[in-house]
Amino acid sequence: MEFWDEELPEDVAYTRRLSLIQMGRRLLPLFRPHLRLFIIGFALLLISVGAELAGPIVLRRLIDRDIASGSRDAILRSASLYAALFVVGAAAGFFQVVALTRMGLGIVTGLKKLLFGHLLGLSQAYFDKNPPGRLMARVESDAERLQMLFSEVALAIVRTLILFLGTVAVLFAADWRVTTAILVLALPIVAATIFFFRWMRGLYRRVRGLYARVSTFVTEYVQGVPVLQLFGYEARARERLAALNTDKLIAERRAALYEYGFWGFLTSVEVGAVMLILYLGSGRLLGVTVTVGTLVLFIEYTRRVFWPLAMFSEQLNFIQRAFASSDRVFGILDTPSRTPDREHALESVPARWSELVFDDVSFVYDGGTKALDSVTFCVRRGEKVALVGVSGGGKTTITNILLRFYEPTEGRVRLDDRDIREFRLRAWRSKIGLVLQEIHLFPGTVAENLRALNDGVPTADIERAVRIVGAEDVIARLPRGYEEPLAEGGSNLSMGERQLLSFARAVVADPDLLILDEATSSVDPATERKLQLSVDRLLKGRTSLVIAHRLATVVSADRILVLHRGRVAEEGTHDELYARGGIYHDLFDLQFKSEAAG
Repeated sequence: MEFWDEELPEDVAYTRRLSLIQMGRRLLPLFRPHLRLFIIGFALLLISVGAELAGPIVLRRLIDRDIASGSRDAILRSASLYAALFVVGAAAGFFQVVALTRMGLGIVTGLKKLLFGHLLGLSQAYFDKNPPGRLMARVESDAERLQMLFSEVALAIVRTLILFLGTVAVLFAADWRVTTAILVLALPIVAATIFFFRWMRGLYRRVRGLYARVSTFVTEYVQGVPVLQLFGYEARARERLAALNTDKLIAERRAALYEYGFWGFLTSVEVGAVMLILYLGSGRLLGVTVTVGTLVLFIEYTRRVFWPLAMFSEQLNFIQRAFASSDRVFGILDTPSRTPDREHALESVPARWSELVFDDVSFVYDGGTKALDSVTFCVRRGEKVALVGVSGGGKTTITNILLRFYEPTEGRVRLDDRDIREFRLRAWRSKIGLVLQEIHLFPGTVAENLRALNDGVPTADIERAVRIVGAEDVIARLPRGYEEPLAEGGSNLSMGERQLLSFARAVVADPDLLILDEATSSVDPATERKLQLSVDRLLKGRTSLVIAHRLATVVSADRILVLHRGRVAEEGTHDELYARGGIYHDLFDLQFKSEAAG
């Protein structure tokens, strides 16, 4: 199809949030930096349409007057004028596309930067509700659709309207009866085209649904090939995929048959319109006899307007989908962060402080789940505090609140006597080093990952951090050392090496507080024992908060907090808690026996 745009599932269920006037006001600032290109593009469009409208008029004069008079000079002048109009129209059309494409690309590039920058400032609660795939669709698909709207579709509609109105005006001036007959033929065709495109959208929606099913099936089964081979399920998997492919083939074949059949029918209608013009021009039906030049004028205009007019309804439908995209894009931009900086937030965190305190902190997730219930504890400077407990006890929620990914529902977190919300987010987070269970290494070199993409970090700080965690051997074995490019996700490193680099990255900036969230639980016990030596060097003399699944790794902590159902159930050293015979005692014995049995 000449002008097909993929309809997204959210387009079907779309309900307008902004009025057209409001949306226009929101879109207008995007145009302002590119207003000159828009004016140039629109002027070139008018020139292109004017040349296209003038061509058949010159052609009629050439046929009816110049050729009839036999004047070679007149014929040459008209032919030259016709050729000049063609060249001017083609050149104007080309430069119009260049200007508007530049404008569209400039707009969508600025919009993507704005979107990405805004997303980086949103709180974790937003990403809990919006998975990466959906956000990628917003940043890519919706923004690209707006680029098409700005650079192609909107002016294509304007061009079609101007060309149609200009054509109808010229044709009525030439002969209103023939023009009326052509319009009577064209209007039902346009109505049929609108109906056909609406019907085809449902058919293509089914094709895309079947395509998604096939893609999902292949992805899941390729990932599970060892299991398929183990249970001898290969033949059954092939049968299921063949059935899905057959359904998709039938739907695609049907869609292609209807689509190309329709365009063939439309071509036939265009030929029929030309035949009607010739028949009417002969005077046999309406008693109107027109000149050969006028007949050619009618035929030329009909052929130039027919297809754009047929596509007009689909262009309008695209604009509706573009407005839906615009609404969704501005929906993101209008989403405020739940962890904003206060108006007069402090630009720096005190270098000297005594304790970090959770003061009667409660937290409830949007779904109503209460993760923390009046949690109170403190971490003294230089102290190593461990958080342990069964899954869902609230350990990770504590670190998320401490990092200000979420704000407490009740209570506060304070540094000495200051609520941490009094500091700017950037200033507060710059004082914290974080190592997660899930290691994320960015595309780029080892040095770029250790700098956390901050080019201002000196090499000496990177080397110091590598020495602290004992990762010199990792760097030494890489052919290019710190400049070694990392494969996607750091797959050219072992799990232990990736974890060592994440340790080093956490201490490059020499943070006041270090948070380790299950930092060694994703590796095997042998590697964990090696990493534990790095962790011990890492934490030496540092204030740290350690979330641990394997309790044997935190027995040396200054204090251990046992989280249970969102509350601090127990607190003390390993020996104190074990002697108490409570939750910690049971967890430790259970884990120790499981590991001993393993």
